[in-house]
Amino acid sequence: MPQPEPFRIAVPDEDIQDLRERLARTRLPGDLANDGWEYGTNQEYLAGLLADWRDSYDWRAHEAEMNAYAHYRVELAGQPVHYLHVPGDGKVPLLLIGGWPWTFWDFKDVLPHLAGHEVVVADLPGYGFSTPLARPGIGYAETADMYHQLMTEVLGHERYGVYGSDWGSIIGQHLAHHHPESVAGLHTTMPFSLEGPIPEELWADDEKVRRAANTAWARYSNGYFVLHTTRPQSIAYIGDSPAATAAWLVEKLHDWTDHDGDFETGYPRERVLTTLSLFWFTNSMGSTARLYAESFQKPWTPKSDAQPLFNVPTAVAAYPREPAAVPRKWVESRFDLRRYTVMERGGHYPAVESPETLGRDIAEFFAELPQS
Repeated sequence: MPQPEPFRIAVPDEDIQDLRERLARTRLPGDLANDGWEYGTNQEYLAGLLADWRDSYDWRAHEAEMNAYAHYRVELAGQPVHYLHVPGDGKVPLLLIGGWPWTFWDFKDVLPHLAGHEVVVADLPGYGFSTPLARPGIGYAETADMYHQLMTEVLGHERYGVYGSDWGSIIGQHLAHHHPESVAGLHTTMPFSLEGPIPEELWADDEKVRRAANTAWARYSNGYFVLHTTRPQSIAYIGDSPAATAAWLVEKLHDWTDHDGDFETGYPRERVLTTLSLFWFTNSMGSTARLYAESFQKPWTPKSDAQPLFNVPTAVAAYPREPAAVPRKWVESRFDLRRYTVMERGGHYPAVESPETLGRDIAEFFAELPQS
């Protein structure tokens, strides 16, 4: 049986100094008619962010906050997997899974709302401290197998609950479909179609805002997706420049957060810089993109056509600015839907933007389920 080892986050001093020196040598290209980020990351914003990253951001303070929790690494199917672990007192254990450009630390303000649950927050393979990638071929299905092994064999749970968004939604759905005997419930903020496009006529009249967010993503914001799925190694070289890393990631933080012009009202600057730092210090730009290429080379095939496809109790928290939003009618046709909460504000990063509403909805859903 794989044995987890305690892990402590400790970025070498020379890596922090190297980052500052690289930031001091940043060469910006100029910007033109881009005040509203229509062409991508706004240079004036980026310049101020990079200056703060170089001169005032205190990585050591955030590192210490992370290390207040227990961390472990374990080798699963040959791949090192890092996870943060919070002990519980008898409630159903929960596996929290994020996506791109998330980090495990996105969930830090959700954790207090899950008191009593044992909580596992795992870095995806090739993300954060689940680096480096040990081999090719690790997509969402292989990741789901690793996480199931982590929760059952390594941590000893017969049943566990899952929360997922972005890649976490896809991994959670795979777990629900293939291991319904073990998954006590699935909570998601981004139910995802693994079968292809969803018919437009399923959108209801009262879902106009969510439909608009979905349309905007498809029209203006999916260029990264094509590159990640086809040329992840080329993306890896962006990771040689902190300015390029920031520009690539911050565009998505800006575009997918619910805001009225200042996205830091939903995703605070210190959190932005911590996310950038985790990508930078782990040199994971390319390996995070690799998950796209490995996953979409192998179309999802269900083990049966029985409906619902995801036959475990499911809850959806529907945030209005989620770019991958889907119609409720489609969710009802594919999931054993027990709870559907329409949220007032929030986008793709509810763990950061609205941790209170997300944490409360997760806790209430699992409290409603039978505990045996």
